[in-house]
Formats: sequence, structure tokens, C-alpha cells
Amino acid sequence: MRATFRQTLLAGVALSVTLPATAMANDAAAPVAAPTPVAQTMPGNDQTTTSANSAGQANDKQSLTSSDIIVTGSHTAQSAPITVSLTTTQPQAAVSRDYIANTTASADFNELIALTPSVSISGAGNGYGLGETKATIRGFQDGEYNVTYDSIPFADTNNPTHHSTSFFPSNTIETIVVDRGPGNASQLGQATYGGNINMYSRAATEQQSAQVEGIVGNWNTFIGRAEFQSGSIEKLGGARIVLTGQYLQSDGALTYSPVGSKNLYGKIVAPIGSHNTLTIMSTWNRNHYYQSDVLKGATCGSATAGVTGFTNAALGTDGKPLTQLTGNNCAVNSNVGVYGRNYGLGNDPSQQDYWKYNRTDKTTDFSYVRLQSDLGSGFSLDNRGYMYGYTNNTLSGTGSTTATTATLGGAPTFTQQSGGAVSGFAGAGTPASPYTAVAAPKTDILGYNKLNKYRVFGYIGQVNYDFALGKIRVGGWYEHAVTDRHLVDLDRTTNTFSYNEKQFNNGNGTAAQNALPSISQADLSYVQHSNWNQYQLFGEFEFHPVEGLSITPGVKYVHFERGIAAPVNQKTRLPLDTSQTWTKTLPFATINYMPTSNWSFYGQYAQGMYVPDLSSFYSASGTLSTALDALKPQTSTNYQVGSVWHGNKVSVDVDGYVINIDNKIGTCTTTGCDQTLLVNIGKVRYKGVEGSLSYMPVRGLTLFGNGSYNYAHSVTTGEQIAKAPFSTAAGGLIYRREGFRLSFDQKFTGPQYASEYNGSPGYRLYRIRPYSIGEFAISQEFKGGLRLGVTVNNVFNSRAVTAISNSASGAPTTTVNGVSYQSGYGQLDQFNYLPPRSFLASARIKF
Repeated sequence: MRATFRQTLLAGVALSVTLPATAMANDAAAPVAAPTPVAQTMPGNDQTTTSANSAGQANDKQSLTSSDIIVTGSHTAQSAPITVSLTTTQPQAAVSRDYIANTTASADFNELIALTPSVSISGAGNGYGLGETKATIRGFQDGEYNVTYDSIPFADTNNPTHHSTSFFPSNTIETIVVDRGPGNASQLGQATYGGNINMYSRAATEQQSAQVEGIVGNWNTFIGRAEFQSGSIEKLGGARIVLTGQYLQSDGALTYSPVGSKNLYGKIVAPIGSHNTLTIMSTWNRNHYYQSDVLKGATCGSATAGVTGFTNAALGTDGKPLTQLTGNNCAVNSNVGVYGRNYGLGNDPSQQDYWKYNRTDKTTDFSYVRLQSDLGSGFSLDNRGYMYGYTNNTLSGTGSTTATTATLGGAPTFTQQSGGAVSGFAGAGTPASPYTAVAAPKTDILGYNKLNKYRVFGYIGQVNYDFALGKIRVGGWYEHAVTDRHLVDLDRTTNTFSYNEKQFNNGNGTAAQNALPSISQADLSYVQHSNWNQYQLFGEFEFHPVEGLSITPGVKYVHFERGIAAPVNQKTRLPLDTSQTWTKTLPFATINYMPTSNWSFYGQYAQGMYVPDLSSFYSASGTLSTALDALKPQTSTNYQVGSVWHGNKVSVDVDGYVINIDNKIGTCTTTGCDQTLLVNIGKVRYKGVEGSLSYMPVRGLTLFGNGSYNYAHSVTTGEQIAKAPFSTAAGGLIYRREGFRLSFDQKFTGPQYASEYNGSPGYRLYRIRPYSIGEFAISQEFKGGLRLGVTVNNVFNSRAVTAISNSASGAPTTTVNGVSYQSGYGQLDQFNYLPPRSFLASARIKF
């Protein structure tokens, strides 16, 4: 990028010698006067440094999270793709805009943070950004940490999980900060528990510019992008506008798995007088893809000829040498044996994995209005209102090619009456007579239509008071959400409704039968409406007793009410209309001490909370109400310490943590208990060490690396939990000189288990071998604004296993003390692999 453009990205950021109380971020157009921008350059480089030290573009000194301000003390820290703020109070990794702009263009926000310590990614088998991925942070799964955009939390409404390709493609993201901790009391979110992924929107710059970009690559991939920056508009009082758009289409790396998406994004930052700033942001995204909703990978074993490639020889006792699953030597009639590791879907209409039976369409939007006001005498206000929406309409096969004919209790089988076509579906099919609806013929392919549609409205307000000894922040968050969900059975062969549900009112007059839906609704698996009303109140005092020392105690109160009104509830098919409220007061205390301008120490004590999911209502038990009253939110208690040092040529950070989880929510396994109810089942302990290093040996060249050891054990079993790698590491280099840029990085993910420990005293199954993936990028920017580049993903073409969906089908068992355990691998286990090596070539012209 040109120096002038990078200078604008650094506007308002305090560098090098700033102390915690004086650091200030850019682009929020803060009502108070900002210090003069400092646009430093690396020795021998005609370009300004990357914006790793640049905070999110909607945030400033009034920001809701301390991590929004990234303060660095050296060129080395600024030039690295991942850096840490000197003022942080918890382990942290900030991803630079330079890295985002030059990595794989299709990457989703999970893949953009893949290089950060303790993070592992799964689900990228269709190619980077061409399928939804999941990120694990220190063993915490998606849903156990917050994801925010300009400090506004967003998540699904049945549980706080996220869809990585549905809202924010990389052209809408300026920077990302991964906080490996709950943050301060002012960090908001439904899962302030295992950490935070904080994304910040694209900057509206001071300079006017426009650019268009075309990108082509493997699998007929094409990405088109455009961006317009208005610069400061004098007639509007210095307002700035940024508009971007992206179009993507690809056949995908997996068989019969094409994808497509469109995105529009706009933001205006407008001063109102001399003491107010108004920010309006909105983005819209539409995407579709072909993927089974039930198949979770490619089979390697044979359902008819036994399992090859992973037999009982792969067993071992946990903690001792063992053969780890690799997905090699697969049976010839398995998915991998027939299609190779690129299996996604098939092209046979007589099979449920026929690609035209398995399509998902998603439409999302996210908007906010923010007003920041300087009231004078140290007081300021920050108000923002927002809304976002998500619509997921999925058609899928069920995973079975045979329908089971329904019966009326002991009555004879009845004849199918077709309902309306799926196209334009608005409700269940209504047959001419309630006694003529029945399952599809056994030769037809079963499937379903699934809808998940929600709309969320929220408001965040904060009052700040700055005075000689520090800052007081007091505020609150209110959010209301409404959701509609249904799953309707379909005959995919005829594209009509299929009445396959076994539970319906058979007319015998008993109370249990009368509570069930009528036979005419035997095509409904569930129809569900839900909502929540939640609010959080917080207060914290950032205290500076002496120069360089910042102590911040705080407290947050969480009040969460979830309600459900289901004519046909999920799993039970019974009606349910109820609600439940959970509350918790959470204490926080952090400290940051900077003995010098480039060295800091920090510590954190914080409690986090995870609200029970909507699935806690999925029970027909007569004790559901009692169970909900007894169900406590999961809580975390975090203890973390660390240090950051940014030297002249070397930048180092290191930390250690212990996190205790109480009230872990799961299914009761005690003999005689109701296994349809969710209960608090025990504790989990996380602990580990993390560190990163950046080194600039010569001008323009930066070497970087990081690593982590992550222990995540169930206190009950003493075993590492599933999908939690024991370690991670990353390393690479970046060279920049006179418009030329070259980079290479490699991410290593240590061994992990794909499934939870089943209690067997002799076996721990489904251990995944360590793997790594690398990326190479090279580009040249020419005079006149032309930039040409090439990116290579998975440089060494590793096809390692990243995840396994296990199946007990055909697996051997062992009986120990009268209890039967699965002691071998299932014939229908499904494997996910790294995508094959791929290339993207790009051409961009900037005006």
C-alpha cells in the first residue's frame, strides 16, 4: 500500500513512548482533540509500518474493551502480522490489516486468526473461506467465547455459536484482536467465558481513493472486489464514507460442493459540531453452498467389508505410545476409496448425498448507529443501537436412503397424501384427510427442510469520567431476540412432504397421546418460536496511583431470560410454552505495570459465565421445570499473568494461565437419571503457557514465531477433553521493500482427541495426529496503483486429518466390570482433511 494510505490507518494511535492512560485509537473521530498522528517507517522501507498497532476503526478512548487500543513500542512489533499491546491486561494477539489484506483473499474470520497462539481451526476442507470453519481457543469451542464486531457481540440465538462465512468477509474487517480471557467488566457478550474474538470494521480514511480487484484460483474460484473511500468531505463537516463490495463463486475443493456469496458494506463517520461524532455502519451478506446437513466428512472404512486403515492395532492406553488416526489406507468402497480425500457430495439421485438434495441459502445483515459525545469536565457518553438478522434455509438428505413406514399404533399402514411443493414453503403440508398422511415409499430418498431465522435488537450505553487518578466507566447492555425454527420432513425424490414422524396422536384417548400432534402433522419434526431478553450492567475504575501503573477493579451483573413457545418442540414433539431466568454477579480485577515505555507486566483475575443453551428445554420430562430451576450457568474463574517487551529488533511476550470451570453442563450419566435433561455434571480445568517472538535481523525483514502448551482436562475423568490440541505453534517471515512484499508462514496443531473419553479403563479412542499447514504470498505494487500478487495455500500439500465424526457402527466392544465400552473404530467414522494445495492470483488497481 502507498505510504499515504497507511498513514491514515495510523491516525490517532499513540506509539512507542505512550503510557496506558494516554494511548488512543483511530477513526472513531473522537470528540476530543487527538495527538498528532505518528506514521513511522521501518529502516530502509519506503512504506509505513503495518497497522497491527492500529485499533479497530469504530473505537477510541471511549471503547468498551481495553484491547481495542494496541500500543507498540518498536518497529519490530509493528511489522509482525501478530502483535500484543503493551497496555494489555490479559493474553492477547492483534492481527494486522497488512496480514488480512495479503493472506488468502477468501479466508473467513476464523482463518484470519489461525496464526495466533492456542488457536486451532477445523472445517476448511472445501478450501479457505469456501466452507464454514470452527476455531478452538485453548480448548474452548465455538460458543464458549464471544465474537464481537466493533465491540457489539453477535451469535446464534439457540446457542452462542457463529457462522464464519455468513456475516463478515475479510473485505469488511480492518483488524482482529483475540483476547484469551474474559476481559474487564466492560467486555460484553453472552459467553464471557473462554475469551473474545474482537473484529473491527473497515476504516473510513482521510484520503480519497478507489480500487477494484479481481482474484482467480483453483476450482474455478473467482473473487471480485471494489472499494471507495470518500476522504474528508468538507461540505459535510469532514465526514468520511467507505463503501466496499465482494462477489465470490467457486466449485470448491470437495466433489459437487460449489459455493457463492455476495457482500455489501458501508460506513459513514460524521462530526456533529465540535463535541459529537455520529457513526453509521451497515453490511449485508448473501451466500449459498451445497453441503449435507448431516454428513460430517468422508468415510474411510467399509460398511460391508470391515474397516481397513484403522483397526484395533490403532488402540492404545492414554498417555502411552499409540498409533494415531490418519485416515490412510481406506477401504475401496468407502467415500475416500471411491472419491479420494476430496469427497463432499455425490452425483447419484438415488442416494441421499446427491448434491442437488443438499443446499443451504443464508441471508444476513448487521447495522448500528453510534453517537459519541464529549460533555466537558472529563465526562463523555457513548451510545449505540444495533440490530442484526440471520436466515438459514437448508435442504438436506437425512443420511438414510430407506424410509420406515409409519403406522397408526396397531392399525394398518395408511396411504401417503402429498402436500405442497417445497418451493416457497410456509408451513406443513395439510392432507385432504388427517388419516391419509404417511411416510414416503421405502425406495424414495428421505430429507428435510430446516429453517433458522432470527432478529436481534440491542442497545449499549456507557458513561465515562476521566480525572487525575484514572477513569470510571459505567454502562449497560440490553438485548432482545426473536427466533423461528422448524424442521419439516421431505421426500427428496418427489419434492413433497413426507409424513415420517413416529410420534402422533393415535386416537386412543390417553393424555399422553392427546398431547401429541395430529397425524396430519407427522411431517413436522419441530416448529419452535423462542426469544430472549437479557441485560448486563457494569462498572469499573481504571486507577493510576503512580506513573506506569494501571489497576482496574470492576463488577458486572448478568440477567438473562430465555423463553420458548413450541407447538411441536424439538426431540419431544410435544408442545411447550415456558421460560427461565439466570442471573450472576461477576467480579473482575486487572493490573498493568510499565516500568519502561517498552516493557510491561500484567495480571488478571476474572470470572466468566455461559448461559444454558436452548437445548436445555428439549425434554418431555415431568421434572423439566425443576431441572431448569436447578440448572446453573457454567462459570469460569481465570488467573492469568504475563509480560510484553518490544525491543529495538526483538519483540517478546509470554504468559501463563489457570482457568477453572464450574457447573459444566451436559447429560446426566448416573444410573437411573433422566438422560433427556441437561444438568451440571462437573468441572474442567484449563492451564498452560503461551509465548511469541518477532525479530527484525535486517531492514525490511521480520521473522516471527509463537507457541503454546494447553492442558484442558475434565476434573471428573482426568482426561484431555475432545477437540482440544495439547499444543500449537506458528512461524514465518515477512519481507517488504519498495512495494515488494513476500511472506511465508506455517501453523502447527498438536495432537488432540476427536471424541470425549468414554470411561473405558483400557482405551482412549480417536486421537488425531499432529499436522501443519503453510501459506506463501508474494506481490508487487507498481507506480500508478497497480498491484499483482499470488497466494499459495497449503504449500506442502498436506492432506492430514483435522476432525473425525465418530460412529459406533460396526465397532468392537469390550466389557469391563459389567460395563460395555467401544474398544475399536466404527466402520462409518467420517474424516475431515486439510484442503489440497491451492493458488490465487490477484490484480488490483487503485485510483
